[in-house]
Amino acid sequence: MTILSIRGKAIDPAISLIIFLFAALIVGAIPFAYHDTAAQNFPDEETLLSFFGADSCQIASTSVEERNSYACSAFLLESVGLSAKTAPIAGALLSVSLTLIPIFQFSRISLGVFLVSLGWGFIRAIFLSVLSKDMLSACVVLVSIMAAQQSWFGLTWFLSSTVYGWVVRKYWLLVSATWLGLRLLRNQLTVFRLFVVIVLIYIALSLTFQIALGATLDFARAAVNENRDVGAEGSRTVIDAVIASDNAILQALNATITFFRLAFPLELLRFGSVSQLAFISIMPFTFIWMVQAIVKGVKSDSKNLIQAGKVALAPLSFLIIEGVFEPDFGSFARHFAIVSPLVFSALALVQKSELAQEKLLRRRKAATSTPASSTTPAAAAFARPLAEDRSS
Repeated sequence: MTILSIRGKAIDPAISLIIFLFAALIVGAIPFAYHDTAAQNFPDEETLLSFFGADSCQIASTSVEERNSYACSAFLLESVGLSAKTAPIAGALLSVSLTLIPIFQFSRISLGVFLVSLGWGFIRAIFLSVLSKDMLSACVVLVSIMAAQQSWFGLTWFLSSTVYGWVVRKYWLLVSATWLGLRLLRNQLTVFRLFVVIVLIYIALSLTFQIALGATLDFARAAVNENRDVGAEGSRTVIDAVIASDNAILQALNATITFFRLAFPLELLRFGSVSQLAFISIMPFTFIWMVQAIVKGVKSDSKNLIQAGKVALAPLSFLIIEGVFEPDFGSFARHFAIVSPLVFSALALVQKSELAQEKLLRRRKAATSTPASSTTPAAAAFARPLAEDRSS
C-alpha cells in the first residue's frame, strides 16, 4: 500500500489512505461543481454538441485533412453515450483515475510529489468539467499509465497517441513520432545532449514546414492568436514570438525559447492570480523530475529505471511539440495537465528501483558482517590486534 511521507518519515498507512481518498473526493467533486462555469468559459462543449448527430467525421477516410477534429470528437463522445448532462460524471472518473493511479504506483510518496500531483489533478478536473477533446486524450493517457510498469508501455503509448492524432488532433502525430525518435536515441542522452536534440528537432520541423507547407514553424499559433477576440479565454496569456523571423534557424531558436518558457512559466508572475501562481509553482518541478527520470535510465542496468526513462519521454515529447503549436499558457496548462500523470508514473518506477537497490545493499551488508559472538578461538588468534593492544 502507498504511504505518504513527510520529511522522510512515513505516516500511518490508515491516515495516508484517508488523505488520498479525501484528495480524490475533492478532485472528483470539481467537475460537478464547476460544470456550469466551465461551460460558459470554455466553448468546447457547445461546439461539440453542435456536431452531435451530424455524423460528419469521415472516420474511415484515409486522408487526415478530410477529418474535422470537433466532428470526430463529437462522434466518439456521442458513441459512448456522453452528453452535457453526463459530462461531469465522465470528467470526475477520468480526473480521479489520472490522479490516483500514479499515486498508488508509489510505495512511499513524499509530500512534495503528492502536492504537485494533486495540483495537476485540480487543473485537470476543471478542464474536464465539460465535454471536450481532452476527454479523449485523457483516455489515451489513462491507458498508458496503466501500462507504465509493463514492457508493452511503448507500444501502448505509440499506438494510442498515433490513433488519437490521426482521428482527432493532428499534432499528436508529431508527438508520437518525436517519442519514437527520442526512444531510439535514449541510450545516448545526457542532459546536454537531450537539449541539443530538442534544438535539432525544432530545426528539422522548421525546415519541413518551410519546404513542405510553405509556412513558418509557428503558423498555427499565429493563426489562432490573430483570430482571437480581445478578452476571450486565454487572450491575456498569449504566447508571442520572442524572435519573429522567416528564417528557419531563427524560427527553431524561437521554438526552443518557447519550450523553456513553457517549462518555467515565470513570466505569468505579473498576473498574480492564485491559479496562475499554482501553475507556476508545479510546472518547473514536474519538468525537472521528468528530465531526471530520463537521464537516470540512460546508463542504468535497472529495468525499472530504464522503463522510467521510456515513460518520461512521453510527456517530454508532448512538451516539445507544444512549443510549436500552443497559443497561450492557459491552453498549455490545460493540455499538459492531461499528460502530467505520466511523469508521476515514471517517478514511481524510479523509486521502485531505488528501493530495490537499498534492499540489495542491506542484504550485502548483513552477509558481510559477522557477529562477535560467532568468532572462534582459532579465528581470534589470527585477528589483527586493536590499537590499544598494540600500544600496550
